[in-house]
Amino acid sequence: MNSAQTSQKTTPALHVLMPCAGTGSRMGFQSPKQFESLAGRPMALHALNTFLSMSEIKTIWVGVSPEAQELPTDSWPSDARFHLSPTGGATRQETVLNTLRAMSSAGVGADDWVLVHDAARPGLTIEAARRLILAVTEHVYVSGGILAMPMADTLKLISTQNPECIGKTLPRQGLWLAQTPQMFRVQALSEALSEAIQNKFDVTDEASAMERVGCEPLLVPGEWRNLKVTYPQDWALMDQILSMGNK
Repeated sequence: MNSAQTSQKTTPALHVLMPCAGTGSRMGFQSPKQFESLAGRPMALHALNTFLSMSEIKTIWVGVSPEAQELPTDSWPSDARFHLSPTGGATRQETVLNTLRAMSSAGVGADDWVLVHDAARPGLTIEAARRLILAVTEHVYVSGGILAMPMADTLKLISTQNPECIGKTLPRQGLWLAQTPQMFRVQALSEALSEAIQNKFDVTDEASAMERVGCEPLLVPGEWRNLKVTYPQDWALMDQILSMGNK
């Protein structure tokens, strides 16, 4: 084997996985929110276009519900790196795991990196994504990492006697708000998610699944604009941000 072949074999590729099988019921739309028009295009396409603008990304996989009313075929990117996969599951973690398995079946390497990103975070910038990639890949001993923001607001815990009132104030020191992308090795993440699902562990993101198997993912500073669009007021705010054309 020559040096070029060795380099190609040992250099992990970068892939993106976007779960898009959610219903977005809290938004009150008739169709899943990720396919609703936001700032002139379906919300999912904003983050997809960010990743498509990054030459270092080898493939991009979007896991959708097989029975969902997705976008017309010609609305999806025509880039050869893009893959639409009917791997949606009952939960977000099942969608991610199903899509990881589809990626592996298609030849994606077990040691390749995958960046899992929420379609409901359309404000992701190329700079933030590259900051995560650089931070994770330059730390030889880390298992992966996530974008996150240090908590700035005062944290309140509701009263057990009256859930409409404050029970006490919690210290915010050391607390971070998780964002996406969350970046891990393909096989390691698949195994962690599989174990979490089989044992019915309560994992709300990829990092929490990795934490359960003993990993300590890296915290990489994210951006305020990479907020998750969950409620109607979030939608209006993100529409204004994206419409400004600063992406």
